[in-house]
Amino acid sequence: MTLDQTFRTTYRALEARMQTLAEAEGDFFLPNPEPEGPVQYVLICMEPSLGRWARSADEARTRVEAGFRNFLYSLEDFILHFCARRYLCGPAQHYHVTDLSKGAMLVNRAGLGRVARYDRWYALLQDEIDLVATPHAGIIAVGNDVAQHLERRGFPRPFTRVLHYSGQAGRARHDGIVGREASFEAFRDSVSLHDLIATAEAVLTEARVPVTIRDEALSGVARSQLTTSRLELLFNYKVAFEAIRDASSSH
Repeated sequence: MTLDQTFRTTYRALEARMQTLAEAEGDFFLPNPEPEGPVQYVLICMEPSLGRWARSADEARTRVEAGFRNFLYSLEDFILHFCARRYLCGPAQHYHVTDLSKGAMLVNRAGLGRVARYDRWYALLQDEIDLVATPHAGIIAVGNDVAQHLERRGFPRPFTRVLHYSGQAGRARHDGIVGREASFEAFRDSVSLHDLIATAEAVLTEARVPVTIRDEALSGVARSQLTTSRLELLFNYKVAFEAIRDASSSH
């Protein structure tokens, strides 16, 4: 068995354990895009959300069986991918996006018992990091809830917190511009919706999702607006990711 085959087999065995835990908690396991091998950066988000892409576990199951995957739907998803590719990864570097807990749920339920749920998922997250991250990979906690949990559990690797891409963190997007207004104004015209659509096309192609799911996601992105708030999110990620990349390259 080649190294690639061994990695893929081990990753899918880990996914099976994740599915077992999600179902034991009464939730639906939403797979992430599968990495090809160990990566130089891992971004840890919170938990998958139901609602926009599926309204129930039954609908989610049908969608996933048809090839739907996490982090491949909203414009904010693709903003995260775009920034990881343009501002974080160097040549020949790769990244993996995951959630701390993997059971999809409605947003209004996600905050209930989150700390205890993250505790139940923590060992699987560690196993995932051990498998998918290179020894000196940069670990990025996306949002305060993830960062605080990793701190509380004494996460063994250094990590950096960045703001979450949810629209609920819109105030934080604006706060991150304060003191950098001139830089933000210079940045505004450097990114277009066309750039994000091109990234979405590349990510969806690499994830090998079926054409119907790919076209649905691209259609949704094309109908979106690159608002000032979203440009602020892009700028915040640019600043944070470039600092992480520079720190990593200096080691």
